[in-house]
This record gives sequence, C-alpha cells and structure tokens, in this order.
Amino acid sequence: MKDFGPIVPLVTPCNCAGVPDLIGLQAVCKEMLQVGCKGIFVAGSTGRGPWFSRTDREKICRAAAAQINGAVPLIAGVSGSGLPDMVENARVMAAAGAQLAVATVPGYYKYNPQEIETIYQEFADASPLPVMVYDIPEFTNTKLDKGMILRLAQHGNIVAFKDSSADFERFQELLSALEGHPDFLLFQGKENLIFDSLRLGASGFIVSFIHMAPPAFIHLYQATRAGNYVQAARIQEKINQVLDLFHDTLEKRPESSTLFYILDYAVRQRGLCENLLLEQDGEAPLWMIETAKKAVDLCNEASNMPYLTNK
Repeated sequence: MKDFGPIVPLVTPCNCAGVPDLIGLQAVCKEMLQVGCKGIFVAGSTGRGPWFSRTDREKICRAAAAQINGAVPLIAGVSGSGLPDMVENARVMAAAGAQLAVATVPGYYKYNPQEIETIYQEFADASPLPVMVYDIPEFTNTKLDKGMILRLAQHGNIVAFKDSSADFERFQELLSALEGHPDFLLFQGKENLIFDSLRLGASGFIVSFIHMAPPAFIHLYQATRAGNYVQAARIQEKINQVLDLFHDTLEKRPESSTLFYILDYAVRQRGLCENLLLEQDGEAPLWMIETAKKAVDLCNEASNMPYLTNK
C-alpha cells in the first residue's frame, strides 16, 4: 500500500448568505500546509461541497490552488446527482487546478450494487482527473461492497478509496487485499480509527476534526510512522475523548450543522476566518459552544503531549 499522509477536508469559510470567503479559505489552507498536511481536499462533506453552486466550487478550488501553488496535491469533491453532473464537476475542478476527483455514490435515487459499480466505472472512464471513490453511508444511505471496491481498484483511473463507513473489519480486509496494488491509496475517514489504520498500513487519513487542532493529528501520523506506538496511542486516546464529546452532542442535536458549529468555533478561535455558518444554521447554543471549547482543549492537550518513546 502506498503511503501518502494526512489530507485535510478543508472547511469553506463564508458569510451567512453562503458567499465563500476566499481570503479565509486561503488562511485555513495556509495553516494546514504549514503544519504538515500532505493534501488539500476542497468541496467535500466538511467543506459543504454539495451546498455550493458549481461556480462557487470552482472559485473555491482556484483559491486553494493559488494558495497551495503546487506544494501538495489539490483534491476536489465532484459528487453530483447523476453521472453527467459528476463528469461536468470533474471537468470544472480540473480546469480550476485540482489533481484528483473525489466522488460518492450519486444522491437522490437508490441504486443496487451493480448499478453503482457501473456508474463508477463510467465516471472513471470519462473523468479528466484520477478518481478517489468515497464511501460515506450516513450521507449516501448505501455501503459499498468489498468486492466492488476491489474491482474498481483495477480500473486504471481509480487510484484511491476513502472509507468513512466505520467498518474497521472491512477496512482491514481491504488493506490485505490491496497489498498487491503498491500504487493504490487507502484512506481512513473516521477519527477514532486513525492509529489502528496507520499501524496496519493505511495510506493516510482524511478527517474533519483535524481542524480542531491540526498538530495533534500530524503528530499522530508522525509517531505511528516512526513506530512510536506508545506516543501514537496516547494521542489517539485524546482524540477518542473528543469523539465521545461529539457523539454525546449529536444525541442531543443530530443535524449536520452540529459539526459546523464545532468547527466554526475551532477555526475562529485561531483567527483564521470569521464564519463557517449559514443563515439556516442559526447561532450555536451556549451548551454547544462549551462543548466545542472542551473539544478544542482536548485536542490542544494532544498537540502538546510530552514526547514518549516505546521504552
């Protein structure tokens, strides 16, 4: 399995009317580059890609490309409601500077596995960019079959898979099955599974909560790759505490905007931008702001942990 490193699914700063704040976006992007992220992913779930118009997504991609200036790969979400929409999204993002297209199963309709596989094969045939297949069942309401993923990995233009299913057993099976594909990339998409995934050979990870305190997640990657599993496990434990807080919050308020309340607090505390929230989100209740502060504090503790060796 090819090593790659941490990729940040970049948030999209904007005003409450949804107009992208490109200066704020570049500030977040700059921080992520400075801390050591190996890829920038725009217009994904964390960046509310499906919300923004194609024109705005193109602007977002161009702004990120200008900030990155070739330092790391620029990855773009191109999911759509159907195959023509996905292909056009990929064309626009390629022209805006992206080097890799990330696609979920199309929205709205329910597809059987054979239909999904056909859609991905045809998309990969038509895409001007190499493709990362993205499995996120909580949004697509379908989970990709292991056999399908392995068949798609044989396509010359499908080069990566992001797994946000939380099915670690399947992830381990994919790691084993893809050992014979040295150039393929397999990314973990769940924060609580980062250490175990990296330890077993995952290419890297792509997680929303890297915005809480980026050094914590970079240190986790570095410690694992250095074989310092004691340090990595300690950082992972802190991150798991953050996830516990978040899941408790989701039980009280299960809307997707709950995530954006917490990320909004984190990036604003670092002075990177003024806002991530849309008008319909409203203002975060006080109890959620307090939870966000606890989560940021935990991530900062993980960032500042004294270095320990395996001895």
